[in-house]
Amino acid sequence: MTNSSRNTLVLASLLIVNCIGGFLMLNHSQKKLEVRQEENTNLKSQINSFRALVTNRDSLEAEYELQKFIASQQSKVILQKDDQVVTYDYLLKILNWMGKDIIYDFALSGQELEKNYNEYVISGRSDYMDLVHFTRMLEHQRALITVEDITLAGENVAHSDTISFSMILRTYYANEGVPANEVSYKPLARGVQEFQLFKSKIWEGLPMLEEKDYRLIDVELGNMVGISESRVFMRDARGIIRILSIGDEVLWGHLWKIDYREGMAIFKLNKYGFEENYILSFSYQNKERTNE
Repeated sequence: MTNSSRNTLVLASLLIVNCIGGFLMLNHSQKKLEVRQEENTNLKSQINSFRALVTNRDSLEAEYELQKFIASQQSKVILQKDDQVVTYDYLLKILNWMGKDIIYDFALSGQELEKNYNEYVISGRSDYMDLVHFTRMLEHQRALITVEDITLAGENVAHSDTISFSMILRTYYANEGVPANEVSYKPLARGVQEFQLFKSKIWEGLPMLEEKDYRLIDVELGNMVGISESRVFMRDARGIIRILSIGDEVLWGHLWKIDYREGMAIFKLNKYGFEENYILSFSYQNKERTNE
């Protein structure tokens, strides 16, 4: 074999080896490129999702705050956590809402406790009606606090409404509850009337009758002379025409409901220490009282 032929064969072999090597390298690079492209596609998708979350962050935070506010405005809520400081501060908040200052001792009851509530004992001295309103606020405000037991003792002082009291409270809590500092005031329905059945247990001698407010019409002595869908027309004992709407006060109570089709007006009266219905019918001037 001549030198020329040998050189040609060697060059041809090198060319073939280079072509095979180049093909393998190109194929490997292509696979790496496809992997990188797939990774880039996934990364772009994650970036777009993150960008959407960032864009909606303000609205999500606003929605979260709204949900917290709605939760705090529910008729009853469970506190997120509770201890002696939390419940004591909440009781002070209730007294502040009442505008009263009741002095009492406060402590854990010492009983074996369940996992979802703490039990406390409070005892002290107070005006009777202040205690009535305080107990009512405990039971009807938003935080789930129950009055499990209450003991009252009258003071042996003439013409005194001061009583000694002791009560057991339970404050319920759960991890998904509402922080105590976010529980807001809940307006209550009409307050407890001052006249109550137990006044004779407090006052020595016969109980004094409540003083009448003569600016208000006594529906038991008046007559209904007209009725509409939103008004009741009454003539009082002095012959003066009074026009009443739902919610307007009358002696011992207020106008609760108007039934125009039946020609009836229903009043809520609390004359004897408990609330009762007093019904006036325009058609026949029939009067009826029903206990609740």
